[in-house]
Amino acid sequence: MPSGKRHIRYRPVDQKKRAPIRALRYGPVFTGCPAVEGAVERLYQAGEAEREACFWALIKALNYALQMRTRVLAPVQMSPEGSRSQFSWASSPIPADKAKGLALWTLSTPKGYKVLPVFTKPAEADASPATLGLPMAELPLQQMLETALDRADLNALVLNPWGRSATLDKGLLRGLLFARGPEDAPGEAEARQGRALAAQGQWAQAAPLFAASADKGCPEGQRRLAACYDAGRGVHKDRRRALALWKKAAAGGDVLAQVALGDAAAAGTARTPGDAGKALMAYRRALAMAEADTDISTWPVVCLRLALAEARATDKERAARLLAEAVHGLHLLCQEEDGAEYRPELARAVAALSEYARAAYAGAGGLDELLERLAAMLNTESLHFN
Repeated sequence: MPSGKRHIRYRPVDQKKRAPIRALRYGPVFTGCPAVEGAVERLYQAGEAEREACFWALIKALNYALQMRTRVLAPVQMSPEGSRSQFSWASSPIPADKAKGLALWTLSTPKGYKVLPVFTKPAEADASPATLGLPMAELPLQQMLETALDRADLNALVLNPWGRSATLDKGLLRGLLFARGPEDAPGEAEARQGRALAAQGQWAQAAPLFAASADKGCPEGQRRLAACYDAGRGVHKDRRRALALWKKAAAGGDVLAQVALGDAAAAGTARTPGDAGKALMAYRRALAMAEADTDISTWPVVCLRLALAEARATDKERAARLLAEAVHGLHLLCQEEDGAEYRPELARAVAALSEYARAAYAGAGGLDELLERLAAMLNTESLHFN
């Protein structure tokens, strides 16, 4: 006869079954969109004097999100009545390829406006009973902006409506989707020509163009000429000249020049050891500069430096998120015609994220597959590793 006692299975602690590994990739489920979230937060906190600058910083952050091919969580309506489950869909959203044809859930405001809500991370989607339990799809931000602009019944798109939110009316949507880049500033044309020659290894021809750009006060030209002096490419090697040019470019607002100053501090010289503290301060300064002028050519590099110089020792999960964003952005940059200069940065980011995955998910299901996908990121013919 049964004893009435529950049968308990015991498993040694060191043989505990590990849960399947979660994808370590840039997107709403793992990283969110920190550039946009931070820009919105700073806009809310800004005083009157800083509000206009913070507004334009938000616009640049949104443009960065488009450059990064960012995906967001969009509530969908599975039936005319609106089905709702007992659990959150936000952490396991419907993939974009399976969400085709699904009706998007919309939000009506007290003033009668109809807006399209999207969320940058699961916590934002689950912050209100209005969307908690609604099915969620993971869709490209650009697709959502275009949908809000094209639909006559919608007045705007709202990012993260339940907290610190940003409402984008149709005028802003048009500006984000169809804005043209600014005209060349003095020296930018020469820097661009030099960059194309440098990509082909023609440093003797590229260096004079960088010098001409630098003479016109272009920070990019100054930074690239500094790199030539630092490595002795097309000019004689002169580390002091390189440092002076990097400082000048950083003072002019060039984020990557500020990163280079941090790298120089970390590396040290033959006579002086590297200074990790000084390097970290330089990288934090680069972050502050990047927040005001967010761009895919700079932000992923800053993410990589902060992950390796700070977060890896203080917050490993934050380091993984920074590395995932860096890997994604650097991989996209490597697709560009002159993107070869970013390949060493991409290799460094992939190696660091792989190291984190091995340490954090040893024995977990899917680890080998994840590492293979990360390694495939070094093949620039593939845009995504998921």
